[in-house]
Amino acid sequence: MALGDRKSSDIFNKNAGGSKDAKSIDTSKETEIKNKFDRGEHIEDAGMFENLAPALYAIQQLTEDIEELRRYITAEVGDGAQGPQGPAGPKGDKGDTGARGADGTTPTITDLNGSSLPTRSGSRGTLWNDRGTVKVS
Repeated sequence: MALGDRKSSDIFNKNAGGSKDAKSIDTSKETEIKNKFDRGEHIEDAGMFENLAPALYAIQQLTEDIEELRRYITAEVGDGAQGPQGPAGPKGDKGDTGARGADGTTPTITDLNGSSLPTRSGSRGTLWNDRGTVKVS
């Protein structure tokens, strides 16, 4: 399932020239905002903090959610993910894919080779080789 469209928009941007808009700031303004944040000025003024507290709380929760997504993607989905490995058969590291057509898709009747099938009927719906005739159990 793919990601949905982004719902949020930038609080500010660093567009310049013809791309500059009402939300554009320059690098010095961004540095000033960052320094104020790093110094904790957004929570020093009790009156300002009282007004901002609910929004800051929501932003903190979003930050924690994003960090959990980052952890999950790295550990469970991305390079850190180690799912079960399939068998290494005649198809190399892709494992033995069984009876497949020449292009790796569903086999045609000419692609089937009964020599690799069991010679006795197995569980219902499986193929087996009855003296050169491929049958379904």
